[in-house]
Amino acid sequence: MPSFSKYLKLIRSQKRKFSGLSYWGLIKYYKRWSHSFNARDEMHEMPWMTFEVTDFLQEHSNNQMRVFEYGSGSSTLFWAKRVKEVISIEHDLEWSRKVEEELAQRKYSNVQLMFIPPEKRDNNKVPEIADPFGYASDDENFTAFSFESYVKKINEFDDSYFDYVVVDGRSRPSCIAASIRKVKQGGYVMLDNSERKYYLTNTLKMLPINQWQRLDFCGPIPGSMHFSQTTLFKRLS
Repeated sequence: MPSFSKYLKLIRSQKRKFSGLSYWGLIKYYKRWSHSFNARDEMHEMPWMTFEVTDFLQEHSNNQMRVFEYGSGSSTLFWAKRVKEVISIEHDLEWSRKVEEELAQRKYSNVQLMFIPPEKRDNNKVPEIADPFGYASDDENFTAFSFESYVKKINEFDDSYFDYVVVDGRSRPSCIAASIRKVKQGGYVMLDNSERKYYLTNTLKMLPINQWQRLDFCGPIPGSMHFSQTTLFKRLS
């Protein structure tokens, strides 16, 4: 379990990367952060996102909501416990089977988990990662693959159907582009690891400030010696 002094050093080092971090605002997360290292390889019912955004989601979710997830895991269990319906998309077969086992053990029946692998591209031209219509992944193992089917699965649902669309998987700029019409007014598109600038290159153009409110949550995440940022875009109209 990392010491408190090590946590303070971590905050100092991360302040160079994330502006606006407050020592006093982050002190309250020390115990949760340090304890998380004991369970880093376990799947539990808390997302591997910033503690700050997890607190927000707990306060702003209820059993009448519907959630669509790009990328499954502990967050799937988190949502299954709190909302009416979860649609979760996963590109990794082995991992999807593990998540299914965890859901079955907990007897959650409100989750539809779908395995959708990428497809081999017809040509050798690799789109820019930031291109919302490129369906590309920043994982070098998938350079020659397209995630178009994975991204477009959300099109099977009505517009304004979901309260949250969680973008925490592959081809994130493309997932955001596909999600915009599917979030209801007052709902959220949630982008994890938004400190990666190429995720936001075109996203901010697609989510104008007069129609979407941006909320950034920066800070520690479970089991990591690095901070991260999760951004929520709330649909205003």
